[in-house]
Amino acid sequence: MGGGFPAGSCVLVSGKIGTGKSIFAMQYIAKGITDYGEFGVLVSLESGKKDLYNYASEFGWQLQRLEKEGSLQILGGPISTVSREMREAKATIEDLISEIVEAVETSKSKRMALERVDLLPLLSPEEPDIMVQLSDLKERLGELGCTSVLTSEIREGREELSGVGAEEILDGVIVLYYEGEGLTRDRALEIRKMRGTEHTNMLQFFDITG
Repeated sequence: MGGGFPAGSCVLVSGKIGTGKSIFAMQYIAKGITDYGEFGVLVSLESGKKDLYNYASEFGWQLQRLEKEGSLQILGGPISTVSREMREAKATIEDLISEIVEAVETSKSKRMALERVDLLPLLSPEEPDIMVQLSDLKERLGELGCTSVLTSEIREGREELSGVGAEEILDGVIVLYYEGEGLTRDRALEIRKMRGTEHTNMLQFFDITG
């Protein structure tokens, strides 16, 4: 990618179950803090804090410590919990977007990761156009100089990369694969698009290790 994500861009990371999307998001945030001194906001619509702490610790990323130090903010939780809290508060996806932007702005974070953007329709089924809200998120984070990663799960047998049209409006799209024949499988990464920088058109193979 010519050195990495263009600053201020918003990138979709998509893949089927087990391809490493959550690991990608956590590594992006954790290494940004520890290696580059860039504060981060991690938003999950899939897991609570305790599960995130435990999962990340398997790779040596101490999210709880980073949170206590103030370099990391964690928002969200399991989709059922977030949905219930939003109903009780009569909140909308627009309110959630504003909460994320406010967290980034107040903490002066340069990185944000939102896990499972494809679950957003479950939070507010009556909202007609989630793409508008995602476009607003992209623009507002870009104005703050925050580079963001949004993950989405590709359902088996389907071709949509996000289910909400995010691939059409975001600055970049990365697809993760975990496929093979017989008893072996390989992991690979494909850059479908990345505005603002040249990128390879070849599959990049990788491993997930400790």
